[in-house]
Amino acid sequence: MKAVKYLLPLAIGSLSGPAFGEMGNKMKGSISDSVQLKKEDKSVASLFSGSFKVMGIGLMKGQKLEKHSTPTSAFLHVHSGAVVFSMGDKKELLRAGDYFAIPPKEVHEVEASEDSRLMLIK
Repeated sequence: MKAVKYLLPLAIGSLSGPAFGEMGNKMKGSISDSVQLKKEDKSVASLFSGSFKVMGIGLMKGQKLEKHSTPTSAFLHVHSGAVVFSMGDKKELLRAGDYFAIPPKEVHEVEASEDSRLMLIK
């Protein structure tokens, strides 16, 4: 669990200041600018790729990341908005500033209860 404690500041630092990793020419960015909300479907943008990945996810109210699992642990942070995170028989309402540490191989789903931007670190 110690790794999660240190990954979030690293990931946030990569968005607001000098960073290390493969980001092309872009060393600074904004989730609001990088992750557009689209009525047609969710939006996913790679924000950082190095020894770990940071993805930006945009969901409009009612849009979902359908049930899925990931082979590695992941860290989901709600940047803005609110989502319902479901895993097994548990549902959690996550609002801006909240996060959820997702264990590997656990089937989960995310549904936006309002327009939302998320940051996924894995």
